[in-house]
This record gives sequence, C-alpha cells and structure tokens, in this order.
Amino acid sequence: MRDWLHRFQERGPDGLEDRPRPGRPPKDRLARQIVDAQASNPPGNSGLVQTCWTVRLLAAFLLSRFRLDLSPSSVRRHLKAGGWRWGRPRLAPATHAPGRQKRGDPAAATKLELIERALTSAATVLYLDECELQLLPIIRACWMKGPRPRVPTPGQNVKRAVFGALNARTGQLDWLVRPRKRAVEFVAFLEQLARAYPLGEVVLVLDNVSTHDAKLVRAWLARPQQARFRVLWLPKYTAHEHNPIERVWGLLKGKIAANRLHGSIEALVAEAERFFATGTFRAPHPIEVTAAPTARAA
Repeated sequence: MRDWLHRFQERGPDGLEDRPRPGRPPKDRLARQIVDAQASNPPGNSGLVQTCWTVRLLAAFLLSRFRLDLSPSSVRRHLKAGGWRWGRPRLAPATHAPGRQKRGDPAAATKLELIERALTSAATVLYLDECELQLLPIIRACWMKGPRPRVPTPGQNVKRAVFGALNARTGQLDWLVRPRKRAVEFVAFLEQLARAYPLGEVVLVLDNVSTHDAKLVRAWLARPQQARFRVLWLPKYTAHEHNPIERVWGLLKGKIAANRLHGSIEALVAEAERFFATGTFRAPHPIEVTAAPTARAA
C-alpha cells in the first residue's frame, strides 16, 4: 500500500496505472475471441468428421486455418475464460421434424371431461395401472462423500408385475402381484376389484396399453354381471400427468428399491406388500386423488 501511496503522491491518478509486467507478451491479443468463436462453430461446419471439439483438435485447426499457434493448454485456458466447460451432454426427446405433427391425442379434452364428470358422480372411480418390480436395483441420485458408493447387482435379474387400483375418493389402494403383465393377469385383478367393490357403478380409468384392451378383457367387461363396470380412457401420452397412481409407483421404487439389492425377489415383493399395507405412500407426500383433472386440449 505504501508503494501505491507514494506513486499517487508523485504522479497523481496517473501513478495508479499498471506498469508493463515482465513475461512473454501474448502471441495474439485476439486469441481468446478467436478460440471462443471457433468453439461455437461445430467441427462439421468446417468439413471435419468429428462431432465436437477437443483442445488438441481445436489447436491443430487454428494453426492450419488461421496460422494461430497455440498449445493445447493455452486453448484450454482460453476456453475456460470464455465460459466453456468439459462435460457430457444429456439425452433429451427428439425434436419433431418440420411439418410433422407433435404426438398428442385430439380427443384429450373430451376424455378429461368424462373423467371429471365421473368424479362428480356417485360412482366409484378407480385409477388403474401396472408397474414392474425387478431384483436389479434402481439407481437414484443421492448425496455422497468420499468414494462413489457401489450397489451390488444380482447374478440374474428377476421381475414381478404389480397391478394397482387407486380409489379417487378414499385413497384406498388395491393391488395384485403376478409374474407377468398379461391380459389374463389383468382380468384376475379385475375379478379382485369386483369382489372389493361388490355394489354400485365402478369407473375404471385406464391408459392405452394393449393389455387393457385385449380380447380377454373385453370379454370380461361384456359379461352381464359386469355391466356396472365402465371404462374411461386417459388421453394418449399423458398417463404420468393425469394418473395419480403413477405417484404411488415412484414412491414405492424410491422407498424400497432404490440403491439397494434385496436378497431375493420374494424379499422385494414382501417389502412392497408392507409398503402398500401400511399406507406409506400417503405420507409424507400424500397422493392427491380427490381433485378432478383439468381438461385441456392436446
């Protein structure tokens, strides 16, 4: 500080200007801008086969195209100064080609309106869906310290199908565990629901998977004794948005299957049964099932 005060007293504000520093002067004062501009331009636009730049590729290209001789370390330093960082891209849904319609259901508003009417009626409304339990652990992000944790995997993966029905008014959950997700297992689950709800109209809210509309399922619904069952279809491609039982599956897998290996598929199923029986999915993140879905066009 004393040196700066003396310089200010001797020369005034001009004494505070930086003096020439020792060291090699920069080869090109515009190098940083050139590196940033070229990094913003994919290699393919310059006739190269690579899809992204590396510091060595970029350094070699700058030398051959612009006669700008920079070492890879200098290129890396300029990139970091320009806000660039080395990382992996994320996968994302593909964009739709021009002129191609985005996937959607033209009847979405009508379907949601029918479900809303059912929720305001005296009928029992059940949201149905299936999920898979598998012995192979589900990997979820978590806070970690030190070496990255390792989750053991089974020698051979084993799966079980879980059929579920969530009562839109009471929050009651009925479920059935079966080896596979086939129409015959789905009909067995419908038989279980018929016993659980023996009286009154029952509205089944379903997504559009083939199992739900199989010939065997249609034949079961066409029986005279099943005339009180009515099916309403969720809009296509929106099951995760409008079916509250999807939230149950997410909580189930996060609670009992994430980042852990169970000793057997039977032990995993037993944990799932306990999860359902104790109503763990209702707290601390309750499933909202009483509000009618908002009807909106696709």
